[in-house]
Amino acid sequence: MKLWICLVMLVSFAAAAQGKNLTGKMFTFPQQTNTAFVRLNTAREKSFSAFTVCHRSFTDLTRDHSLFSLASPAKSNEVLIFYDSRKKLIAPHLHDVRIVYGGLDYVPNKWHSICTTWNSKTGLVQLWFNGLPMTKKLAGSTIDGKPIIILGQEQDRYGSHFDAKQSFVGMMTDVHMWDYEITPCEIQKYAEELSFTPGNVVNWAALDFQAQGKVFVESKQVSCNSCRLLDMTGKVFTFSQESNTDHVRLNTRYDTSLSALTVCHRSFTDLTRDHALFSLATPSKSNELLTFYDSAIKVVSPHVHDLKVSYGGLDYAPNKWHSVCVTCDSNGGLVQLWFNGQPLTRKVSPRSAITGQPIIVLGQDQDSYGGGFDAKQSFVGMMTDVHMWDHEISPCEIQKYMEELSFTPGNVLNWAALDFETNGKVLVEKKMENCNSKWLK
Repeated sequence: MKLWICLVMLVSFAAAAQGKNLTGKMFTFPQQTNTAFVRLNTAREKSFSAFTVCHRSFTDLTRDHSLFSLASPAKSNEVLIFYDSRKKLIAPHLHDVRIVYGGLDYVPNKWHSICTTWNSKTGLVQLWFNGLPMTKKLAGSTIDGKPIIILGQEQDRYGSHFDAKQSFVGMMTDVHMWDYEITPCEIQKYAEELSFTPGNVVNWAALDFQAQGKVFVESKQVSCNSCRLLDMTGKVFTFSQESNTDHVRLNTRYDTSLSALTVCHRSFTDLTRDHALFSLATPSKSNELLTFYDSAIKVVSPHVHDLKVSYGGLDYAPNKWHSVCVTCDSNGGLVQLWFNGQPLTRKVSPRSAITGQPIIVLGQDQDSYGGGFDAKQSFVGMMTDVHMWDHEISPCEIQKYMEELSFTPGNVLNWAALDFETNGKVLVEKKMENCNSKWLK
């Protein structure tokens, strides 16, 4: 029996949203109708000479249905991604010209990732299905006029004339559109749900949309059999190489503002260059909370709301385990670093809360929200016991953490119940113990 978690229903009847972050969310279209749809608004008004469109969908439909519909004043099927049930193929339409792709495993009741690219210079269109490229085929010219983009229906006229028999019933998520052909590498990252460059025409993490009729905005459903919610007690993440791809994303359901916090982690490395230890970004700030080692001046630097706070004079020696905790309180405007059990000076930090859905990454420094990694700032080594709280924990609790005694686990991140995704060559291994000191009393 499959267990489904993370379902929170937010009903949206003719509701409008401006630039909403829908990361971890999906649109649910629960019935066949010619009235329920989502209109995606974009400021784009000039012509398109190239584009990429990507989306993920889940349906049990075996009849015809629309997956993505972009109309211009001149053509209702300017860009249409459509499933043809009779011939069992996916048919992109460009400038009202139908292009067909058959032989695809478009089975019902499964998530499918679809990307479509096109460039007017060559006139070539290409479909990518679940991360695999299909044959490039010939299509038309530039797209002119202000586009109207619709999910859930096919536009038989500019912004209207929907047919219930072609409507979409199911769930849809992660819709992005770019005004250029993104690279095959970026498409594969999208298909595998890794970090990628978001769309500059339509961006799921900053979506301007209007939902009409019975359309629901819900949290993505995650199968308990497939999610990475694990007790990591006695385990480490091993980052074995310098890379701009290897990282661990720590997932949290915490999406309210944080006016205070504590983050603790343990790490072991032989690096003597700059490297990130903990990176939390929000849509507005890439260094919302960053713990970073600056090799030039030999300091550990927490960054809070993009402001760097430096702590020097630390014995941050290579090839040793180090325990680091950072506390921050926006009410008092103070940040404090604890290093190997010792509290350091409390210093001034911005008096503002962390707002927006956080993306938390180990192994890399986010120079943009969820991405922008630099191999020269990557972490190489082992990391363990990562916890995060939505308050300043007491000095006594921090000392218990440092000494590996019993302490109250994090309520934002808990190493003993961790929801995470590993990307690239990151290993989960048992923590190495020193036989000379283990269990000695």
